Amino acid sequence: MESNSSNRIDLKSLLVNYTKHWKWFIISVFVTLAIAFVIIRYSTPQYSAQAKVQILDGQSSAPELSVFQDLDVFAGNSNPVEDEIQTVKSRSNFIEIVKKLKLNTKIVLLGNILDSEIYGVTPFNLNFIEPDSVIHNSNAEFYITIKSENSLSFANTEDGPERVFSFGNNIDTSLGGLVITPDLKLLNDYIGRKFRVSITAVHYVAQDYLSRINIFPAENATMIIDISLQDNIQQKAQDIINSLIFLYNKNGVEDKRAIEDRTSDFINNRIADISSNLSNVDQSAEDFKTNRGLTDIASESNLNLTVGATNQQELQNTNTQLNIASSMKDIVDNQEGHEVLPSNIGLSDPTIGNISAKYNELVLERKRLLKSSNEKNPIIVNLDEQLDGLKRNMQSSLNSMTNNLGLQLNNLNVRKSQINSRIYSAPGNERALRDITRKQQTTEQLYLYLLQKREESQIAFASATPKSRIIDSAYSESSAPVSPEKGKIYVVAFLVGLFVPFAVIYAGELLDDKVHNKLDVEQLVGDIPVLAELPKLSRKENKLIYNKDRSVLAESLRIL
Repeated sequence: MESNSSNRIDLKSLLVNYTKHWKWFIISVFVTLAIAFVIIRYSTPQYSAQAKVQILDGQSSAPELSVFQDLDVFAGNSNPVEDEIQTVKSRSNFIEIVKKLKLNTKIVLLGNILDSEIYGVTPFNLNFIEPDSVIHNSNAEFYITIKSENSLSFANTEDGPERVFSFGNNIDTSLGGLVITPDLKLLNDYIGRKFRVSITAVHYVAQDYLSRINIFPAENATMIIDISLQDNIQQKAQDIINSLIFLYNKNGVEDKRAIEDRTSDFINNRIADISSNLSNVDQSAEDFKTNRGLTDIASESNLNLTVGATNQQELQNTNTQLNIASSMKDIVDNQEGHEVLPSNIGLSDPTIGNISAKYNELVLERKRLLKSSNEKNPIIVNLDEQLDGLKRNMQSSLNSMTNNLGLQLNNLNVRKSQINSRIYSAPGNERALRDITRKQQTTEQLYLYLLQKREESQIAFASATPKSRIIDSAYSESSAPVSPEKGKIYVVAFLVGLFVPFAVIYAGELLDDKVHNKLDVEQLVGDIPVLAELPKLSRKENKLIYNKDRSVLAESLRIL
């Protein structure tokens, strides 16, 4: 019981040591909360925007990539989501977005304590005389103060000398000539206010947003990606995300159409050649019948004709393959620079189709990079080396294929001569007419086949679909900023406000080695009894005891 009583007394004493300093706790909490309020008040808020996009699989984009799908030579395959994420986050995409939204030009309204950026609608417009290629690679900063509806002042530094100009005048800056035009609807609200205009090189701004944007696959949905971005202006973050999605889909459609357009040109050239051959065959049949007065001839021996037809078909197919391979070889050999090649034009060798598809993919990537760079860029030099290697491989494959087809064609011609030697026993007219008819039918079938594929190619070109489907356009879940977080800051400030006086008092208790009361003495002497407790007297109190004295000192001495 004595132990429990002692514990209660110690706990009470401990609480008293802290509660008697309650004013310091209140002052400390008030100061830390005030500091937290100032931090929140004058920190630049950050807003969040996000979007959700579904990457379409290979089947969605297959029509324009499968003009010759029935030949089983080429078919579009869907790219992994991670590859598409890297395509979305390409540096060239962000450079184009910065140029489109003019993010390299920042206009900030200066305040007494806090500055605020103006995005979208501004009270004045900047028009540089120098070409965009110069402005996009330059860095500059200057200050503009709106004096009235007709005039403004221009300074290179915030406290530097100002020059007064009228709106529309040519102002000489470090970037060349500048013409500032007002927006009369907003100008009156900003008269007398100063603005800081910062021009930053486009590639620096693009790299900044590239490092800040987050693109990652959604949970439990392998073909869906989430895009998020934080910025000090909520609408700017949404515009950047929406522009990124639009540009990604636009580039995908343009890539598909470029390949499809090249394929259509190749088919048109083949149709023109085959059309001329078909006209010659038709004219040969007409002349043969007219000169010899033929109308109908009985069929030859079924066996010889069947064998001859099969051989002739193989001969035509081999000849067609050889013509196509030779045409493709001429295109590759005569090509200067790096241009898109026809893909999947009916060659039986799938290796050539795969090489041309890879070559086209690298050519398109090279063209996109050249929009924001030059041919000396290490990435473009590396692409050129890969393209040259693919071109040499394609030339080697085409040479090998044409040689093989030539040998095969010679063998078929020898076999044809052997078959024809057996057919020559039949009436000459019947044999000659059937050769012409067979050639006519073969050429006509190929002609109709290419016409059909041309229509399919044109339909695919017109209906090329984007590479992704927008599930949610850029939006913000709340208009409140995500940073600074007010709740967390106030909680931390409150806890710090309690901790500081507590730590000071606790440290004082640890360093205090004085005896303050009877309890301190009893703790030091243990079981030795304390006879009496004498009070501490101030200087003004009387230290002498008189008769019938009822002071605290007198009573303590009587107890002793």
